[in-house]
Amino acid sequence: MPPANCANCGARLPKGGRFCPECGLRTSVAGDTAVQEIPPEETGSVPVHKVAAAPTYFGSAPPLALFALAGASLAGAIALFVTGNVIAGALLLAAAVLFSALFGAASKRLPDNAVARVCRHVVATVRDRTGFAVEAVSVHSTARLELFRLRRELSELVAERAEAARALGEAVYGGAEDEVEVGRNRMSELDRALAEKETEMTTVTAAANERIQRAQLQVQPTEVVEPPQVPEPMPAPSEPPQPVTVPEPSPVPSEPPVPVPSPEPTPEPSPPQPEQPG
Repeated sequence: MPPANCANCGARLPKGGRFCPECGLRTSVAGDTAVQEIPPEETGSVPVHKVAAAPTYFGSAPPLALFALAGASLAGAIALFVTGNVIAGALLLAAAVLFSALFGAASKRLPDNAVARVCRHVVATVRDRTGFAVEAVSVHSTARLELFRLRRELSELVAERAEAARALGEAVYGGAEDEVEVGRNRMSELDRALAEKETEMTTVTAAANERIQRAQLQVQPTEVVEPPQVPEPMPAPSEPPQPVTVPEPSPVPSEPPVPVPSPEPTPEPSPPQPEQPG
């Protein structure tokens, strides 16, 4: 029977306990689990998984309740500010900020709830829209300043060209050939400068539009564009098949005829002569 008190610290041992609840010393209890040695194949390196537990404050509140409290506190703070209760409104505003922080922490622990998904989507949309607005304002302001500078230089060139045209007209009217040549060269230079300024203005406008379109593409949802249905090309009409001409079979060439050898004529036998008496 196990002792009633621990032999190490003297604390009272629970019935059927194998360890002291105070000092952790093992007690002698009948029917202890038999200790067996670990097999050799299980004594090698074992993978270790580390898990970091995030601290929680005031328990684990549901994200939906925290979101509702944050919204209600914010609405109450706005109402109190409108009615003139600044202190109470400030307190409710601080409570709304606190509930919003708790809601963010709970959403990180439970990222699969519907409120967290909606809030993440709203935050991402607002962030993208804000980035697009900042980029559009920056591009517009930069392009306007650049175009204002180019227009001012263009106006100066137009005034110089008008003055050069007047001087060229006076030179032609006075018959001064040298001044006419100088005036024509000056007019050509001013025309080239005007064309370059107009080209530069077009380039600045196109670059600004391209930057705005690129920023807008990051905000717009992705769309799947189906390729246009291109009809299969019809085969070109071909002539109908003609019957295949089969050549007539030619006779197999035979060997030339060999002359038949005729037998040599043999002499005919002469009839026997009668014997004459002697």
